[in-house]
Amino acid sequence: MEEENVMAAAPTLEDCHAIQQILYRYCEIVDALDWDAMDEVFSENTVGIYNGMEVDGLATLISSGKHNMSRNTVAATQHNISNPRVSIVGDQMRCISNYYAVHFGAGSFADKVCSMWGVYDDTFQRTADGWRIVRRDYTSTAIQGDERMLFAGEAATWDAS
Repeated sequence: MEEENVMAAAPTLEDCHAIQQILYRYCEIVDALDWDAMDEVFSENTVGIYNGMEVDGLATLISSGKHNMSRNTVAATQHNISNPRVSIVGDQMRCISNYYAVHFGAGSFADKVCSMWGVYDDTFQRTADGWRIVRRDYTSTAIQGDERMLFAGEAATWDAS
């Protein structure tokens, strides 16, 4: 009987595929700097921990993205996700994936490039609109280049202090 419960709780291939597609959609949205489309990826009450800095709620995430990464400092980006590992946690899904992102500067950063590598540790909840990220723990493992372009030209402020 216990084996049946474990088998029934396992994520389906359809769920795993849907979660991977949401992560790929996230990359498309960021690369287009289409911050208003983030509701396709994140829940309204999402919580993000970005290298120690907490971002509460979708509205804050969108506002921060619009302020920090605009065409004033970023001409183009390419975000890539690899090695997504999906598992079930109660009624939620968890996906840990690696990322690589390259950012090409604009304006006073026109001759600059910033590359980043790290890990997304995402918790997904099924909603009426499908799976959405309710929590993202974002950890950069390496940054190369001038990351000020990702903070509206200001000094990087990754942590809450």
